[in-house]
Amino acid sequence: MKEKVNVGNNIAEKNTLMFTILVSVFVMCFSLNSHSYTLDSPSTWMQVPLNKIDELNKKDPALALAFSKELFDEHQQKMTDFDKASILSKMAQHNYILGYYNVSQGHLDQAYALKVDLTTDVGISLLLTQGGIMDELGNSEQAMEKYSLAAKYAKVNENYRLLADSYAYMAYSYSINHKDTQALKFYHQAYLQLEQIGDELGLAYLKAEMANAYSLTFDDINAIKLAKEASDYFKKHQYYFDELFVQNVLAKIYLRKKDYQKAEVTYLRVIEITKQTNKKEYIYLAYLGLANTYHHSQQHDKARTFWHKYQEQHPLYENPSAEIGAIVLEAKLALSDNNITAAIDILARVEAILKPLDKHNALSWYVQLFDLQAQVAAIQKDFQTAYFKQKQARTLQKDYYNAERETIRSKYKVMFDTDQAILTNKLLEQDKALNKAALASATQQQKSQNMIIIIILLCVLVLCYFIYRQVLNSKALHKIANTDTLTELANRRYSFIYAEKMLLQAIKAKQSFSVVIFDVDHFKRVNDNFGHAGGDIALKELTSTANEYVRTHDILGRIGGEEFLLILPEASATQAYEIAERIRHAIEHKVMTIQGQSLQITASFGIAELTEQQDSFNQLFNSADMALYQAKDQGRNQVVMANEA
Repeated sequence: MKEKVNVGNNIAEKNTLMFTILVSVFVMCFSLNSHSYTLDSPSTWMQVPLNKIDELNKKDPALALAFSKELFDEHQQKMTDFDKASILSKMAQHNYILGYYNVSQGHLDQAYALKVDLTTDVGISLLLTQGGIMDELGNSEQAMEKYSLAAKYAKVNENYRLLADSYAYMAYSYSINHKDTQALKFYHQAYLQLEQIGDELGLAYLKAEMANAYSLTFDDINAIKLAKEASDYFKKHQYYFDELFVQNVLAKIYLRKKDYQKAEVTYLRVIEITKQTNKKEYIYLAYLGLANTYHHSQQHDKARTFWHKYQEQHPLYENPSAEIGAIVLEAKLALSDNNITAAIDILARVEAILKPLDKHNALSWYVQLFDLQAQVAAIQKDFQTAYFKQKQARTLQKDYYNAERETIRSKYKVMFDTDQAILTNKLLEQDKALNKAALASATQQQKSQNMIIIIILLCVLVLCYFIYRQVLNSKALHKIANTDTLTELANRRYSFIYAEKMLLQAIKAKQSFSVVIFDVDHFKRVNDNFGHAGGDIALKELTSTANEYVRTHDILGRIGGEEFLLILPEASATQAYEIAERIRHAIEHKVMTIQGQSLQITASFGIAELTEQQDSFNQLFNSADMALYQAKDQGRNQVVMANEA
């Protein structure tokens, strides 16, 4: 894998900028080893050095770049314009990989000045590198235009390696813009192209990229499987430079799934490889990763040690936004040291970097920023600001997961469409074979016609089967869309829709209507003591207990991590209070057994009732939410009505 030292303004969603750096590396690496020239070609004498550049790139792009420079400087006079464009294209790619965007753009400008035909393979390579630079600088729409043009020309040239490159670039662009299903779709198309031409090295690079994409859609099983397959391939073929970076990807996946022990071991393997390959300039990746790992596992002394090592080793970034993951970690470490002044200054730097970015393309960073600002405000006892920042963070987080849910749903359609396309292609091939046989003889034609009829009947049966499966899937997806998978309660989306519907009926019939919002007190302690699996058991037990006191026409829904909404048609605030008190009392006295240990939890409740002044669901929800906040502020484990708040 070839490391890019820098990334641009489109910040990946989900976890850290360094992860985006590694993914962009994999987009580039196999493209450098796969280009051939069809519509035009370099001079005969240039073929050998060009092949050597590709071989050097497999080991280290810096070596390939040094050789390319030497070749260009020494033999420029006898090169044709196309020879020069070929070398400049590779030099632009290598500089892009190494994070030198300005130098890379300079080489692109030199190549364009030679008026190279963009429909040639060299021209396609220039388009892909140009698009990559645009992506890093936050111009994803313009980048996608370059990639689409490259894919178009690659199809015309029938150059399937360059077509795979184009799809991989598109996939990476979608990934850094939080369109994970689109990313997986194009990775799949790239994979099919590389598998068709038998490019094992290209497949290994692509597996590393796909590992990141699967991890971002919470499919850690496939993510780890693909990363390990890529790592094993590079280790087997002694591509230790590439193994270094795929190990870093694997460590990020472990860190994301909170398997801190495996993350630590993997980062230590990265350090070992940097020493074996004499590539200590990349050791800063492991230092930053270990600092992050130890911080999350509450080993703050170790975190600070590796943070200082990172500061001593990390490169000078061309783009300040590339350092945002490290800056956020620096703020967290300052807070763990209770250095509020330093934390405020660091968060101001983060805010300045994020300000020009589209919030939807940097959701995860904004969530972390707001959470840290809330933490600072709470330490300063500015609880109003802390509450506001926390609310901003949770709103963004909920928006993200709602969007992600729709994305995952659409994944089923993508998979179905892909299967249908494969089936159609197979049937077309069979039809061609039958038509040729029919031309040979009348007897064979009759047999062929009979075969076609059989195939058509089979197709009808297959189509009916797929339609039947689609109906079942639609029903299943409808249930998935409206149900919380852990508790099997109504999810946030369905709860809100049902509340709006029942509220309108209550207003029309002039009936009572109330809502109750409650959540678990100090739920973080449950997760800390029993892990997230234990926390899930506690939520299921709480759900079962609360459901015993819910009427048949009421709806109990889960609208957040440990937050629930109870919708009570034909219920006054007083009746709602009685129901809430019964649930609160039952939860308080419920003894749960988790991992062989007893556990009792409590919950706080907020109630709001339909009135003439408060007749919309948003007003009721906000009033109940404020009442819940008041209940927590007054000591938790109690019920507060909105008119008391």
